[in-house]
Amino acid sequence: MSVGSPLVYRPSFAQRAMAVLLFAGSWLVGVRALAQIFERLPVLRASMKVAEAAGDPTWSFWVALVAAVGAVVAGGLLLMATLLGLLLVEGSQVLVDELGLAVEHNALPAPLARKLGAGRLLWKRITCLERSGPFFVVKGGGEPGHPGPVDPTLRFLMVDQLERLVMTILERSPNLKHED
Repeated sequence: MSVGSPLVYRPSFAQRAMAVLLFAGSWLVGVRALAQIFERLPVLRASMKVAEAAGDPTWSFWVALVAAVGAVVAGGLLLMATLLGLLLVEGSQVLVDELGLAVEHNALPAPLARKLGAGRLLWKRITCLERSGPFFVVKGGGEPGHPGPVDPTLRFLMVDQLERLVMTILERSPNLKHED
């Protein structure tokens, strides 16, 4: 491999298509559920007015209303998580060259991308390769006794030819700790 031509690992077409299908399906289901909740709110309000007029307690209606609002908020957060997952799958790539490893999240703004694991590590600075939740994590901190800036923690969701990427990291990182 020459210095001018890094290896680029990206999710395969099938992996990206699956992420798009999950995203689209969850949004369709979420929008449909939200529409049903808003459709039922006038009925709930009318039932509450009838109960108030009859002198019956309305606390069960309030519980139902709070549960509906809670479901909308939780559903909104989950839908935003699916959007973030789609952007991480669609815009991520791992670059491998003679100097080290770089993870890019091109579909995200730079500060958010760095927070979610974008960055670059030299081979001699890589100390740990692990799986944490849905992410593959590459941690830095290489050469012992070398003061300097804190190394980033690189994260990526999935790439095509993952085994080849992991073997390349294991072969080229002299300070990688092998833990069982």
